[in-house]
Amino acid sequence: MILMYHHVCRDHEVPQDARPIEGWEYRLSPEQLDHQLQKLRRGGWKFVSLQEYVAALALPFRRRSRLVAVTFDDGWLDNYEHAVPVLESQSIPATIFVVSGEIAGVAVDRRMNSEQLLNLHRHGIEIGSHTRTHPNLGMLSREQIVDELVNSRAELQQLTGHAVDFLAYPGGRFNQCVVETAAEAGYAGACSVIGFARNSPESRYWLYRDVFTNAMNTVTDWLRRQRCFRSLRQQRARARVQELLRQTPTEGLTET
Repeated sequence: MILMYHHVCRDHEVPQDARPIEGWEYRLSPEQLDHQLQKLRRGGWKFVSLQEYVAALALPFRRRSRLVAVTFDDGWLDNYEHAVPVLESQSIPATIFVVSGEIAGVAVDRRMNSEQLLNLHRHGIEIGSHTRTHPNLGMLSREQIVDELVNSRAELQQLTGHAVDFLAYPGGRFNQCVVETAAEAGYAGACSVIGFARNSPESRYWLYRDVFTNAMNTVTDWLRRQRCFRSLRQQRARARVQELLRQTPTEGLTET
């Protein structure tokens, strides 16, 4: 299982001028994050890096069925301030997907700066790409996709001095051209926002991720942790993937 997070902050820390595109509705407090991670560990889940998780996909399912990787999208400053200390206190690795073109651009005061991104590796946090400008990749030409994926990876590698092996599709939007370009660009895998499914070598470029409710106390939260139920939902997840793979830029323009 791969967990997907965005903002980690308390309600009173949400900026008064917060914009809808910044995804503040997808937030939980540091205490809720700590609770979720501890609950999973008590339930027998083993936290590994995304690198280790993807490498384990080649193993028989029984040997990897209780592995979990932690990911954060967008590179928000509150991840550095609140999520990293929680992760460090529990010795949990993670990957933070960064929009390379916004390290010193839009909402810079709300995103991690270069110095903070460099510090992430000291805390056991990997940096992944979230493209250069956070576009809907499914609506772009091949040339534009190459620019977003190849150049964001190069920019982040130049900044950090470390390999950037993983990508998260902004909004979870991708198609066949995006997947092929991600592989050609050298990414070892890419994350979608589709959940409730078991990852396998086949899903390496649309890795399924899961989101729990903040309190993690609903029936759905419980079902997400059940191997049998995830297997039952596999077909629905695969159908959504096939739908996205077939999409063309023209079709993407009609999305609501």
